Amino acid sequence: MSDVDVRHDALLHATAPYEVAASLRALTEFAPCAKDQHVADGSVRKAWALPGSLEAAVTEVSARPDGRPGVAVRVHANRELTGPECAELEESVARWLGLDDDLGPFLTAAQADTALAPILDEVAGLHQVRFPSLAEGAVFFMLSQRSTPVFAAARKRKLAEQVGPQLTVDGVIYSAFPRLAELAALSVEELTPFAGAPLRRDEKLHTALAGLAELDERWLRTGPYPHVREALLEIKGIGDFTAYGLLLRALGRGEDLPLEMAQFADVAAAVYGSGVSLAAIRARYVDSLGWWGYFAKTALSWRGVKTTNSTAKRGR
Repeated sequence: MSDVDVRHDALLHATAPYEVAASLRALTEFAPCAKDQHVADGSVRKAWALPGSLEAAVTEVSARPDGRPGVAVRVHANRELTGPECAELEESVARWLGLDDDLGPFLTAAQADTALAPILDEVAGLHQVRFPSLAEGAVFFMLSQRSTPVFAAARKRKLAEQVGPQLTVDGVIYSAFPRLAELAALSVEELTPFAGAPLRRDEKLHTALAGLAELDERWLRTGPYPHVREALLEIKGIGDFTAYGLLLRALGRGEDLPLEMAQFADVAAAVYGSGVSLAAIRARYVDSLGWWGYFAKTALSWRGVKTTNSTAKRGR
């Protein structure tokens, strides 16, 4: 029995095709966040920072009992939650699991792609799982610059444990990642224990968080892709790789991808062979290129095919 009460239950819809089991597998294999939630018995528990407070709630996500595409969400908290708080938690879960992503155009193009279609059978029903928040994605990608994903993930987790609110459910302590406004308010010195002073990583993280906090996050998620990308690139410390990473893995923007970067060219070669035409891939998938990269790379990984690590020792 949980040591905190269940405060809210909801059923969330997902755009078909969707399978919860695919999301759970992807969560366990998404290395930057793999240790930030608890996956067991067909469900996943994760902490979220409640808006305007230093409190956390824990969501428990599982398959819908009615068998429809989507998830059932149960919320644990120490107090009764307001309607807006429940709505935000539902929205956060939906974004985290990509429930509302319309993959139709991508899947139509992929079904006609004789090289990719058989591989995609491996990830049938998957929607992209992503960083739970823009803040978390930004911290990871900034800490990955001139470093490794392992370092960035460990420091990101340390930040959540020491700065974010916590909640204990069934004897397990869950740490919620701090919200962007709270992180942007931290000084360089307060970020140093998590970012490290070498290479001025703490200063760069501080500048990037402050710049992101000045932008309208809803516009970042829905505005014209080229304009959003330019806005990100105008923030000091955010370069091409970080901007593309935030767009795809934090904001869920699947319109584009830097195919020429080694990690994606490597995926293309694994799917189509060494003589692949990157221009042909771009022409086929047009504004679904990000989905091509995510699903092709994930499918290859699930088949045991290793491709280039996307963030190892990469600079700005």
